[in-house]
Amino acid sequence: MMSEQFSTRLKSSTATIHDEVEHTTFMVDLMEGRLDSRAYALLLKQYDVIYGVLESKSREFADDPVFAPFFDAALFRAERIAADLVALDCTELPVRPSATAYAAHLAGLERAEQVIAHHYTRYLGDLSGGQAIGALMNRHYSLPATSLTMWDFAELGKTKPYKDAYRRLLDQVATTGGDEQIVIDETMEAFRLNGALLVDLTEATENRAVPVA
Repeated sequence: MMSEQFSTRLKSSTATIHDEVEHTTFMVDLMEGRLDSRAYALLLKQYDVIYGVLESKSREFADDPVFAPFFDAALFRAERIAADLVALDCTELPVRPSATAYAAHLAGLERAEQVIAHHYTRYLGDLSGGQAIGALMNRHYSLPATSLTMWDFAELGKTKPYKDAYRRLLDQVATTGGDEQIVIDETMEAFRLNGALLVDLTEATENRAVPVA
């Protein structure tokens, strides 16, 4: 009997918390058109902080034998996020405490496996369900493609072959000397941090702590 591939085990180990995060009130309301373009921009502002630190940490570990196979600058979103915020005229939106905490956690990562966990959580998510976000933001809030470049991964080619190749890299983590359990544990933490961010944004939009258009 063949043993379960690590990419499959990672997905199944984190499936429950992944589903919970996806169904946070803010994300459901945003995706179903019950908020507005400024609420989307508020999310993007938090990503501006988070992705900047993640990509800095990715560069820091670019030559590490465990992380190196995952390093791909074509995945980087920070410059696109900053440009999208300019296009939305929303550069002055506040950074929420949850995003500051998320970024601080990323800045403190010391193991390649931890970086892989956040890399996987963010980018594979962007290449999967994230693709629907751009389309829905256009449909519900009439946002033009010029303000949705975060979700444009044309540079990678077709996303399915890329994601399949990424999962094969996950399956090889142990062969490069990586600790699979650290990846699982830190992926759980990545989802927890993302969930806390979305709860924070739920409160901000429900209370109108941040004015929305």
